[in-house]
Amino acid sequence: MADRYRHKVRGTTYRILFEAAKASSVIHPLDGMTMVVYQAEHDGLVWVRPALEFFDGRFERIADDVGPTGDRS
Repeated sequence: MADRYRHKVRGTTYRILFEAAKASSVIHPLDGMTMVVYQAEHDGLVWVRPALEFFDGRFERIADDVGPTGDRS
């Protein structure tokens, strides 16, 4: 299961889909930077941002909702 995070200001929740390497391009400051690809749980929109931004404190990790029998709700 993907890691879940909540945006601290907006309160929206996301699931990290994977991390990816940014290939070189005309945006040289981002060359070789690790990017986080994540999906909004409320509308399914997929986002990407540098890992340094994603993990800088603006998102907090949250636990999956697991019931007493281990079923996810």
